[in-house]
Amino acid sequence: MKYRVAENELESRTLWLSVWHSDKLGRNDFLGEVMLPLTKEVLNDSNPGPQWYSLENRTESSLLSYKGTLTTALKYVSSSESRIGELHVLVKEAKNLIATRSNGTSDPFCKSYLLPDKSKKSKQKTPVLKKTCHPEWNCTLVYKNLTLDDLKDRCLELTIWDHDKITSNDFLGGTRLSLGTGKFLGRPVDWMDSQCEEISLWRVMLQQPGLWVERSLPLRSTMMSGKF
Repeated sequence: MKYRVAENELESRTLWLSVWHSDKLGRNDFLGEVMLPLTKEVLNDSNPGPQWYSLENRTESSLLSYKGTLTTALKYVSSSESRIGELHVLVKEAKNLIATRSNGTSDPFCKSYLLPDKSKKSKQKTPVLKKTCHPEWNCTLVYKNLTLDDLKDRCLELTIWDHDKITSNDFLGGTRLSLGTGKFLGRPVDWMDSQCEEISLWRVMLQQPGLWVERSLPLRSTMMSGKF
């Protein structure tokens, strides 16, 4: 596994490793986890061999915050004649979503907005996949008439929901992709709150137009600003 991290950020980051039993018919079973702060001692090159760490029980905070992961890819596309282009969003798959039904499954779909626009024009959705906590949508969403400068001030919000025909849909997790500046057109906004890998994916997309860039992102347990 590889992560793009600036060297000066390492000591403020923690590697979270969790081990699971895979169950194709139901929800995966948690077996243990390791929270590994990336200190100088851990990253010391003088001891290059593999290290053993004891698996710990899930802490209450990590149990409440863990909502699974979402794998998505982004690409900005423009013609050679114009600075106006399109943002392509490939919503590939999610893993380890919370089960909402007694049979250990959900009926998940992914909803997308390009903030600050939350109108029907901005909203796009993947199909609903039945009876799974590991959906594979492989669905491409497209936002048109955008420049790279536009996207520096915009935020892609992806949220996953359990579809329910009778009652309201249940929130399963989400992510926001932006530069995380906290501002839109110079004014403070609460939705420009991307962090870590969310910022990194958006920045690489802006730096590499015409190329797909992909990440697996941990899902937030809430979309309230500054809380995960």
